[in-house]
Amino acid sequence: MPGKDVAEATLKAIDDPVRPGNLLSSGRVTGLVVRGDDSVGLVLGVDDLARAAAQTVEGRIDKALKLAGFTSVRVIQTAERGDGPAPQGSAVPGVSHIIGVGAGKGGVGKSTVAVGLALALKRRGLKVGILDADIQGPSVHILLGLAERARATPEKRLIPLEAKGLKMLGMGAMADPDKAVAWRGPMVAGAMVQMATVADWGQLDVLVVDLPPGTGDIHLSLAQKLAPSGALVVTTPQALARADARRAVAFFEQLQVPVMGVVMNMDGMALPDGQVVHPFGKAPAESGLGAEVVASLPLDPAVVATSDAGIPMEAGAVANGLDVVAAHIARQLAL
Repeated sequence: MPGKDVAEATLKAIDDPVRPGNLLSSGRVTGLVVRGDDSVGLVLGVDDLARAAAQTVEGRIDKALKLAGFTSVRVIQTAERGDGPAPQGSAVPGVSHIIGVGAGKGGVGKSTVAVGLALALKRRGLKVGILDADIQGPSVHILLGLAERARATPEKRLIPLEAKGLKMLGMGAMADPDKAVAWRGPMVAGAMVQMATVADWGQLDVLVVDLPPGTGDIHLSLAQKLAPSGALVVTTPQALARADARRAVAFFEQLQVPVMGVVMNMDGMALPDGQVVHPFGKAPAESGLGAEVVASLPLDPAVVATSDAGIPMEAGAVANGLDVVAAHIARQLAL
């Protein structure tokens, strides 16, 4: 089984096409992750390469690592390079920690979990904000029952809205809720970074960032520009959702964002007679997600009703499970 030393030696043997040195010494390749199934992942900086040249380098990496014994090679190309190690704490003034909440697949309850987590952290006495980074499909303002629009100071700093003891900002609090945001990836990622860094959050212990589904520009910008303390991945027990969650975990690892755990959402529903059914199936004891499952939350129809009403539940089985997640994160961040 080839290890990280083999991967590093292989990459050192490939000269950088533009910068002095090899792919590792030049900083072209970062976030190298070798997994137990003989797969390897890495981030390839292509900011100074034409598209054809970038594809050529990726092809050389793929071929060389497979010849070295790796069965699967995942390369994430990014045009944004970090200038050295990530700073301690977040890159947002006044915010001690940023936690991204992501999911490989949509429809798994990620936004509901993000809002519930923010409220659970607040119940621990922490100062918490939530940023809806799903620019093209915002929902946090609905979950918090917010209909007003955010304003700006004379210095053009955004003023987050406040609800349920949280500070909140997102496209749903800024744009016309009935109009689609038809922007390309770089514009979407730029909007997320601007909302995070230009807003007047005051002093926050934690800023929870509700990410869009998948692994794209916004996730890259979160990792490279905002210096998050970690990420939480949400999935359901369904095999299809777990497969995408596994890729999301690997993606965050490649970006050197610590994965603080996985939330197994909608994991069984209790019927009035006490029987528990599993509409989304049952996950195996060994989830194979690449990160610890820190909580399993039930499918509760009451959550649907309260979410639609903009009154998120702060009691019951789902809220209790999110209290466990909040305690887990607080321990990791020494809060």
